[in-house]
Amino acid sequence: MRLGAISVTPIVDGQITGAPATGFPDKSEADWDPYRHYIVDGKLVSQTGGFLVRTGDRVVLVDAGGGPPGKVAPAGDQLGEHLTAMFRQKGLSGDQLDGAVALALTTKLDTGRLPGSLAGAGVAPEDVTDVVFTHLHSDHVGWASAHGKAYFPNATYRCSQADLDYFLGPDVDEAFSMLVWGTLSARDRLAPAFGQLQTWDADSAIAPGIDVRLAPGHTPGSSVVVLSSGSERALVLGDMVHCPVELQDDEWQCIGDVDPALAKRTREIYVRELEGGDVVGAGSHFPGLRFGRLLPAEGARTRGWTFT
Repeated sequence: MRLGAISVTPIVDGQITGAPATGFPDKSEADWDPYRHYIVDGKLVSQTGGFLVRTGDRVVLVDAGGGPPGKVAPAGDQLGEHLTAMFRQKGLSGDQLDGAVALALTTKLDTGRLPGSLAGAGVAPEDVTDVVFTHLHSDHVGWASAHGKAYFPNATYRCSQADLDYFLGPDVDEAFSMLVWGTLSARDRLAPAFGQLQTWDADSAIAPGIDVRLAPGHTPGSSVVVLSSGSERALVLGDMVHCPVELQDDEWQCIGDVDPALAKRTREIYVRELEGGDVVGAGSHFPGLRFGRLLPAEGARTRGWTFT
């Protein structure tokens, strides 16, 4: 995709697959009927990877996928107990709680394709000048390092200070991804690149035509990356939305938000910005990491979504 002088290339690393009810346990099979096109062979497929943005002499990677494949620990009673407590905190109980735990244990993270995707775009790791994280979940920072070294040796790594404080602090809980998917904690994944890390604590410019805006809720420091050239704009939404349905219908919300109420308010702001189709947007897990346009509702509650 081109925005004037800016080029944007999806860089696929892999995907997360799981039953639709894993991320949206309050939605029934019937609720999914208008949105079946997001489901593949009965699974909701969430792409992982990043967006390669080239502007002037800057080569910027927004998010860095799930990283090298990890060793997945067998799911035991301790993990089941942990997931039960986590979903209970999110308001689930009874059969819905038991079902959410069982489904969570069946999710799969396939990862490891980012190096080949970058090479296919004509970029080597040493060519990347900036790595910008929308937030610090493991499926976004996975290629920050590999084999104990920063994977992008010449890049400045960038994230919000609020997210860094949270993921290095005592309240973060990464047990699910570490035990079910075999990922490293954010602390361990980022450690080899700490000397290259810079943070923002307010909306900031990163490079010509690349700005970041704080958009908290999914995590305390979740951010949106705004790409602009002339009158054209595109928004990289991170995990503000995991599936376009969350933009189409205000009653849909993925279970993974740290602060669900704040995440909903933040998303409503961006729905208003996207609605009408003049600005394109992409979530970090959208199919093919493709951008699309949000179309206004016409006599119905739900909005339309069309991929560009």
